[in-house]
This record gives sequence, structure tokens and C-alpha cells, in this order.
Amino acid sequence: MNQDPQFSREKFEWELNAKIIIFSLVLFPVLVLLGFWQVDRAEEKRSIVNEFRTNQQAPPATSDDLFDDQNHQYRSAWLTGEMDGKRRIFLDNRVKYGRPGYEVIESMMLSGPVPDGRRQLVLVNRGWVAAPLDRRTLPEVDSVVGDVQLRGVLYHNLRGGYRLDDGVKVVSEWPSRVGWISVERASELFGDEFYAYQLRLDADSIGALDTGWVTVAVQPEKHTGYAFQWFAMAVVLLLMTLIANSNFSSWIKRK
Repeated sequence: MNQDPQFSREKFEWELNAKIIIFSLVLFPVLVLLGFWQVDRAEEKRSIVNEFRTNQQAPPATSDDLFDDQNHQYRSAWLTGEMDGKRRIFLDNRVKYGRPGYEVIESMMLSGPVPDGRRQLVLVNRGWVAAPLDRRTLPEVDSVVGDVQLRGVLYHNLRGGYRLDDGVKVVSEWPSRVGWISVERASELFGDEFYAYQLRLDADSIGALDTGWVTVAVQPEKHTGYAFQWFAMAVVLLLMTLIANSNFSSWIKRK
């Protein structure tokens, strides 16, 4: 007499392993959170790229545009003024071409009248120079002399990121080496008021060193790919936990 297949089919049963379950309960939310973190990073980078493309289409800003409340991040600018090569900052720990170096920061006094008669300075990033072999020596950089027109892109520091305390509170000697810079910190170091955006020089501008500015180091698509990997690992973890805590493997074969 043939046995009814309905009764010969193996039943699904749990075979719980406490250690594996605890491990999975701890690791699963971590993988999911990492996935959503990468989703947020992708959206953040996408917003930066869109902002760059939008503001790059605007006509170049001049000194007259610097005092409005518009968003000028990544907008091209043509600014005329006089550079202060005596008070120079070397921004430390900038690696390029596999070599250590500095970004060279100077201030520029804008030419012409300014609103309310305020003395207005613009922080200018001239670009990168290689560091000498002797750490005690700073690079030699030619100064920009006279009233000149500089061409570049307006930029302010993005939120987040890790800043290593360089211990510099007051500049006692120029040029000075610092670990990080922002417009707010420049106001403290120089003792002057600065416009809210830095000017990163174009490669063909007067005074430009080695530029080649990077808008985003990692493209949004790569962050999306990372998110997919984290979510996939979370799904695999669930499947492995199911297999390790039940007769799922033998049960699915008999289905």
C-alpha cells in the first residue's frame, strides 16, 4: 500500500541555537543601519553635484555679488583686488600624486567701494605645492603683486568631517602652518573679517599653483552600490540564521 505523500513530506521545524540567534540579532540592525547610512551619503553627494552644476551655469560673480544672501557655493567668480603675500597660510597634510604637500592660502583686499564702507577680505586658495623633504622648512612660493583680477570658484567648507587639532590658537609668525582652515578660523588667525566664501583659483588664473579641485571624492552611484552591498549582507545573514536554526535545507529539498 502506497503511503500518502502528504504524510511522508518532512515538516519544517525550528532547531534553535541561542548563540547564533544573539549574534544575528546584534549584527542585522548594524548592517541595515550601514545600508541606510550609505543611502544618505549618496543623497548628500547627489545634492552637492546638483548644486555644483546649477551654480556653475550662473554668470561669474563679482565683488558686487558678495554681499547678498544668495547661495554662491561652486559659482565661478572674477574678483579684483590686492593679495597679501606676507601673511600666508600653508594648509598641512594635503597629499597629491602620492606626495605630501600644502595648499597655499592668502587673503585678498577687494578693490573698489563696498557696502557700508566695510573692509572686506576674501580668503584665496591658490592651490597645492609639494612639501620639502625637511619638515622644518616651508615651500618657497612667489607672491602676487599689485592689483589683479583672480578667477576661480567660490567655496565654503562642507559640514562634517574630522578636524585634527593643530594646536594653533594665535599666529605668532608668518607664514604659518595649520591643519585646517575655514572662513571663521581665518578671521581669528588674521584678525580681520572675511567674506563667507573662499575663492579656489582656476588653473589659468593669475597666482594659481596646482589646482584641480575635486567636488566630491566619491560619486553618488558608488555610495548606492555600497548600500546595496550592506542590505544584501543583511539578507544573507537572515538566510544563514534560518538555515542554522532549522531543518530548512532538508525541508526545502523535499518540497
